Formats: sequence, C-alpha cells, structure tokens
Amino acid sequence: MIEKMSKNNKWKKYIGVLGILFLFPLAWVLFFALGSEHHFNTMQYYGPESNEPQAYSDYTLPDFVFENQDGKVFSSDSLKGKVWIASFFSMNDPHLPQITERLLNINWKYRDEPDVYIICFSTNSEYDIPALTVPYVNQNTRYNSFPGKWQFLRGDKMAMDSFLRNGFFVEDLKNEAIFRLVDDKGHIRALYGNTEFHMKNAAEDIALLKKEIDLSRYNERKKNEKSE
Repeated sequence: MIEKMSKNNKWKKYIGVLGILFLFPLAWVLFFALGSEHHFNTMQYYGPESNEPQAYSDYTLPDFVFENQDGKVFSSDSLKGKVWIASFFSMNDPHLPQITERLLNINWKYRDEPDVYIICFSTNSEYDIPALTVPYVNQNTRYNSFPGKWQFLRGDKMAMDSFLRNGFFVEDLKNEAIFRLVDDKGHIRALYGNTEFHMKNAAEDIALLKKEIDLSRYNERKKNEKSE
C-alpha cells in the first residue's frame, strides 16, 4: 500500500513538472501578446522613382474617367476604399484565355468581398466595343455576390494610352500581360506577370493588404477615441 502511494506521488510530481514546463512558455507568449504593441509588416510600394519596391512612396494613381462595358461612366472615385487588381489587355489579345483564367481565380476567391475589385483597362478601345465586353464580363462575374466588382474600361486611345504609360508605367501595351495590385488609397503595392505563380501570390497579397488596411483603420479609430 505504501509502495503504491509512493508511485502515485511520483506520477503526480512528473505531471506537475510537465504542467509547469507546458504552462510557462504559454504564459510567456500570452504576456507578450497581450501586453506588447504589435508590429505588422506592411507590403511595399511602387512609384515613378524606381522599378524596385520601396518601403513607402507618396505616389498615387492619377484620377481617371472612362466608359465601362455597359456604356456608363466609371471613375477612380468608385475605387476609393477598395483593393483592386488592374489588368491591361484587349478582347482580341492572343493570351486572353490565360489572362482570364488568372483573373477568374482571384475573382472566385473574393466573390463575396464587396471591397475587392477587378478593373480591366482596354489597350484597344476601338475594337473592344460593348458587344464584346458585356458578354465577357457577365460570363465571368455570374457567381459574384456583389454587382460591379469586375469592370472593363475603354476610352479615347490617346487618353487611355497616356494613363496606362504615365499612371501605371506600362510600356508595352500590345504584348505585355501584366497586373497591378492597388490599395484603398490608390498606391501601387505589387506588380505581377501573366503566370499562375504570380497570380497565386496576388491572391495572397490581397488578403495581406486587406489585413494591413483593417489594422490601419483600427489604429486610427483608437487614436480618435483617445483624442475625444
């Protein structure tokens, strides 16, 4: 009986030691998680200063006004507070199927998100008439929970070319299948090529950017509450 009690006491000691070893690092993590300030690594920026990513750039896209697939005016004002992927191509583009596939993957993942948009800028507005672009957009957005999340924009050739070259720094308007990620304030935050790997990164970057924006808005609210 005494031997049995002794064994039980030993097991209790072992369990107690294991419990302390487990709880100590957990308590340490909780202490720092609750008592320290969180530092979130934000995405980088792109601007006219360099093709390389920067920690921050004041550059924002210039305002624009073009016509969408429904023949209605669509301006940059509609994208304030939104995260969006910009793409540049024409309906007669030879790599249209590949571009569409990349955009569809992103659109499907964020189909229920009202603040994530896809904006396609026509590189051949004379060809991309509504008769072509309306079926294209409708086909690719039929599962979206929110209307207008995918826009196909066309306009005067000189105005569009100037905007793409001077706003997005796109040089090759005929052969370059590229994408840009733009944040809620009009900053260019990432560049992508027309590859499946790049667009997987884009889908992840959108989530990261949304988290960054949410955290920024939360900190701004806390700051305003303290000043009141």
